Amino acid sequence: MRYLLHDVFINSVKKFPNSIAVYEEGGQSYSYSKLNSLANRFANIISANKQDIRNQPFVGILSSVNPKSIAAILGCLKIGCSYVPLDEYSPVDRLLHIIQNTKLDVLIIDPHWYEVHKELFKAQEIKAVIFSDISDQQGQKVINFSKVESASDNEPPLLNQVSDDLAYILHSSGSTGIPKGIMLTHRNARTFVDWMQLEFKITQDDVIMSRAPFKFDLSVFDIFNTFNAGAKLVCFKWNIKRNGDQKHTDYVNLMKEQHVSVLYTTPSTFIVLMNRGGLKEANLPLREIMYAGEPFPTAQLRSLKKCLPNTRVANIYGPTETNIITYWWVDKLPDDDASIPLGYVVEDTEILVVSEDGSRICKTNEMGELWCRGGTVTLGYLGMAEKSAACLVDSPFHKYPAKFWKTGDFGYRDEQGLLHYKGRKDHMVKVKGYRIELGEIESALANYSDLDEFCIIAKPDEKYGNRLYCYYSVKPKKNIVQQDLISFLSKKIPEYMMPFGFFEKSIMPKTSSGK
Repeated sequence: MRYLLHDVFINSVKKFPNSIAVYEEGGQSYSYSKLNSLANRFANIISANKQDIRNQPFVGILSSVNPKSIAAILGCLKIGCSYVPLDEYSPVDRLLHIIQNTKLDVLIIDPHWYEVHKELFKAQEIKAVIFSDISDQQGQKVINFSKVESASDNEPPLLNQVSDDLAYILHSSGSTGIPKGIMLTHRNARTFVDWMQLEFKITQDDVIMSRAPFKFDLSVFDIFNTFNAGAKLVCFKWNIKRNGDQKHTDYVNLMKEQHVSVLYTTPSTFIVLMNRGGLKEANLPLREIMYAGEPFPTAQLRSLKKCLPNTRVANIYGPTETNIITYWWVDKLPDDDASIPLGYVVEDTEILVVSEDGSRICKTNEMGELWCRGGTVTLGYLGMAEKSAACLVDSPFHKYPAKFWKTGDFGYRDEQGLLHYKGRKDHMVKVKGYRIELGEIESALANYSDLDEFCIIAKPDEKYGNRLYCYYSVKPKKNIVQQDLISFLSKKIPEYMMPFGFFEKSIMPKTSSGK
């Protein structure tokens, strides 16, 4: 039985050929039939420039999420290739390492990023650079979009692909500075998509707002859960230059104009849309929203629920290496600032809470590391066998071979069997001999109403082990006296947790995933 990621799209092409699959800000839309035609053109162009797909299956994608780049990804999958998103905002050296590690020979690029990343095209691994939109660039390796448009749109032969074939590789930061290529199979992706559909019940009438870039696993939901239901995906034009908070207000206005019903993004994004995008006043018809990628401070989540009183909210958890492994519908918030549970384990998944030395399963309410196995868990890191072996371990708790992924996240299971998050191993630091979870300080800060965004950073210190520093931004038209902030925080946390310094920033920097 076929169990491939792109089959959810192929099936919807047959069922809903004339329905809108993707709408892009500005008015351009692609029906399922039209998007399939473009995907086939990309498939045939890529295939013509791939000498050996079995030994060189990877195709780089350097673009924001838009109809043409989505078609390119579908084309990759149709011919048995795996797509490798390249972060548009990464330095060239980092991207070159990814190209060399994956031996990328074909790169699909949005012309907007050509000048920024043209050094990449000199890499000896790359044999073809395919533009995903109109461009007049010339070069030995260049294939302009006009050639894609004139290619055959015949359906590629239906391959007998295996669900354990790789669908895509996502890269995360490594502690050594070398990006880690996380290998995700069709089975990993389909298990994720199928479970999300089971729980969130996307229908043909839904309108999904695209937010996550290709390099962030949330994009798999945006694209493939939309296609699975025959629904409509709305894409924002990220390449347009907009001043100040205009991109946030434009994003919210596009959601309102298109009657978006589902949005899945990070807490940081929701907070920005509330404080700088006009989400409070937009009266959006969202029926459900999901957040993932980082904890959502309870006080700020309370504000979001007030903005969207008729919208159901779900907390979704899972490192990139495991896709999604827990969920919790936030129908009611705690009266205090207690954190939101990770909640229930998703289907086809097992999570153990294991003692730090890995010798035993923790008791109820005892904190340990979360170990996970199931259909969504990665095969490991590409070309990093030793690192993979350190994370993908044999269970000492099963009577048969069982591989578990050590997430590096800590938590506990309560009396009701619900999982709770206590932070990452690398976010827990010692200050003056006390073990501190940085998120606990951030939860306290979330109650200070004039704060916009904030984070706590630990810097090594010979005397104290670490010194903590608070970086923050202020809501528009508000002003904060630092001493007032310190006085407020002193009533919420003990002295040893108080940051050593406070620094105001006009805008808090974020990763390209919106965290």
